[in-house]
Amino acid sequence: MGEIKIPEPTTPHDELERPFTDEEVRKLLAGPASPPMHDLMMIAALTGARLEAIVDLRARDCEAGLFTFKPQKKEKSARGVPIHSALVDLVARRTKGKSGADDLFPEYPVPKRSTSQRERSFRASNEFTEYRRSVGVEEVVPGRRRSLVNFHSFRRYFITKAEQADQMEHIIAVAVGHKRTGMTLGRYSGGPLLEQARRCVEAVKLP
Repeated sequence: MGEIKIPEPTTPHDELERPFTDEEVRKLLAGPASPPMHDLMMIAALTGARLEAIVDLRARDCEAGLFTFKPQKKEKSARGVPIHSALVDLVARRTKGKSGADDLFPEYPVPKRSTSQRERSFRASNEFTEYRRSVGVEEVVPGRRRSLVNFHSFRRYFITKAEQADQMEHIIAVAVGHKRTGMTLGRYSGGPLLEQARRCVEAVKLP
C-alpha cells in the first residue's frame, strides 16, 4: 500500500489575521480618510465593535453615556458599551439635531433593495480596504487571499490594548460581546459591572 502524503498547508497556522500595531493605527487615523471613515475607525478602535454594528447605530443608541450595539454573530441581545471620553465630541457632533431612529452614519445607508443579501457595512468595508491600502497598511502572505489586517483588526487592537492595560478578561468580554457566564451589562445599569466596563474602555489609549 502506497504512502499517503498530506499536502502542507499553503499558509502556516501561526500566520493568522492580527491586530493593528500602534504605528498602523497612527497611519490610519492621521491619513486622508473621509470624515465618516475617520469616525468609523475611531469608534472601532475605542469600542472593539464590529463594522456592521457601528454603521447601524441610531441616535437612540448613543444615550446615557453608552453605545447600544445590535446583536452580532452569536450574540443573543443588544450590548451596551460605555462611550470612551475621546469619542464624546464625535458622538455629540453626529447626534446633533437627530433623535430616535435617525442614523448616526447616514453616509452608509441600508441597501435600497429589500432582497439584497449584502450587509449594510458592505460599502464601508470596501472603502476602508481601499483606504487602508492607500496608506500602506497591508500584510499579505503567499497562499492567503485576505490581508492579515482588515477592519476587524481594530477589534483585535482594542482587546489587545485592554489586556495590556491589565483589564480583567471577563470585563473585556463584556465590552466586546464575547460569550461569558454570569452577570450581563444592562443598557442603563448603574451597578459595578458598568463601572468596570467603563474603566476597561478608558484604559485603551490611542497611540
